[in-house]
Amino acid sequence: MKTLDKFPVIDFIEEEIAAKSFPGAALLVAQNGKQILEYYCGTYCNGELNDIPLDGGVSHMLYSFSKGITATAIVLAHQINLIDYDAPLSTYIPEYRGGLKDLTTIRHLLTHSSGIPNCKLKAVATEEEWRDAVQTCCKAEVEWMPGSRTQYHSHSGTLLAAEAVRRCLDMRPWQDICSEWIFKPIGAKTLTFHVPEDRPVALTHQPDVLPCSISTAYASNLGHPGAGCFGGIKDIIKVLQFHLNSGQWNGRMIINPDELAEMHQVQYEDRIVKAEKSAKTTVHEPWGLGWLIKRNLAEHGFGFGNATSAKSFGHAGIDTVMALSDPEQHVAIAFIATGSLGKNTARIRNKITDLIVESLS
Repeated sequence: MKTLDKFPVIDFIEEEIAAKSFPGAALLVAQNGKQILEYYCGTYCNGELNDIPLDGGVSHMLYSFSKGITATAIVLAHQINLIDYDAPLSTYIPEYRGGLKDLTTIRHLLTHSSGIPNCKLKAVATEEEWRDAVQTCCKAEVEWMPGSRTQYHSHSGTLLAAEAVRRCLDMRPWQDICSEWIFKPIGAKTLTFHVPEDRPVALTHQPDVLPCSISTAYASNLGHPGAGCFGGIKDIIKVLQFHLNSGQWNGRMIINPDELAEMHQVQYEDRIVKAEKSAKTTVHEPWGLGWLIKRNLAEHGFGFGNATSAKSFGHAGIDTVMALSDPEQHVAIAFIATGSLGKNTARIRNKITDLIVESLS
């Protein structure tokens, strides 16, 4: 195993903390299924104090990394024939119909191409809030032909995809589904769509006024399947490693290879290539099913960097969480800042990724 002094990324992170780019950070790296770097530095805010030393026992608000988790559960639902990616969404949610809605599928929802990116939703921490949010999505105006372009859907797409699965399972809570299908099988004990009660939680973005509790007044993402998961950084790596392991965990096949291959395939590759050949700007980003695939996004804000391969996949969480895997180099990287990276987000994330991958070569 490499030692910390052989990773220049540590110096870089400490320099950025000293420059007050962010107050603290957690970094975990695994290669070939083995942890090769675990590092914590600086401080975090727990809602009462903002200068608590950070360590591995802290849970974090994972924001949109939650989409990778939820998409994994939806792929498992497809694997057992609960849902069809390409059936009309109204097959599962009958009230989502009329006009372009009739053409919307779960594949569109998982690739940010359903056409309702500006649907404003509140927290869904209760069943009533969840139902209200689904109905808000059902009433939203579709802005383009589903599949004809992509634009990031912060909450709406993932919520509707999760709702479709729930309706096939007698409206089981999303937490229970993910716990049974993913969290327990891979031993990810800290992952939860509920506010943790047994572990300290880092509040990010850090509140301006203390004390501050984790409530809907502070976080409108609570409960959302695409933005409301909490967890420790070690369990983020487990999710990534589960995908690098071709859907296996401890010798047990959980996701079959064909399902996983489609999840990690750029869904609009043909349209992207067509635009490139005609020297046009593509209107599709390289989304797999839930994960963003690097392809040629070297300087993307998600932090793929230049040194990872085109098959790398991952997801960020606002400007604090970065999580990605490179299947060609068998490496998984999770980085969490305990405060906003702001305008430095892309620079810091891409630099961290490149420093890590270059150190492994």
